[in-house]
Amino acid sequence: MDLRVSVVLLFIFLTGGTKHCKYLIMYYLVHKGRSLNCYMCSSAQGRTCEAKVQICGDGFSKCQSQTIEQSIGKSSSTKLSIKTKQCALRCEAGTQQLPTGGTVTTHCCDTDLCNAAGNVLYIIMCLIFPTVT
Repeated sequence: MDLRVSVVLLFIFLTGGTKHCKYLIMYYLVHKGRSLNCYMCSSAQGRTCEAKVQICGDGFSKCQSQTIEQSIGKSSSTKLSIKTKQCALRCEAGTQQLPTGGTVTTHCCDTDLCNAAGNVLYIIMCLIFPTVT
């Protein structure tokens, strides 16, 4: 974060502003400069993705969730599905077709623990700061 931005935010925090503004500025100042945290897991067909928190290394700026689906057998009614969550250096969201007929669906985000099953961080923030949202 630019030093000038830090000084302005600190000035606003110390001289006034709304209570909610102070909370958001304090949160931003405390959490800026830390490493990104993402969920990490991998699941095979029929298993759940038991996510653990991973502290991303230098250069990792995205959290990624990926689902790979592939039909197996002649009837194509049975699908193999693999889900992964991880830190990513780069991430391109979207769905890609595999040469085998399967698909890879990728979701990207850039805030702590944003690659959960739902937007857990937003729910937690609403519980902590109910009048902000």
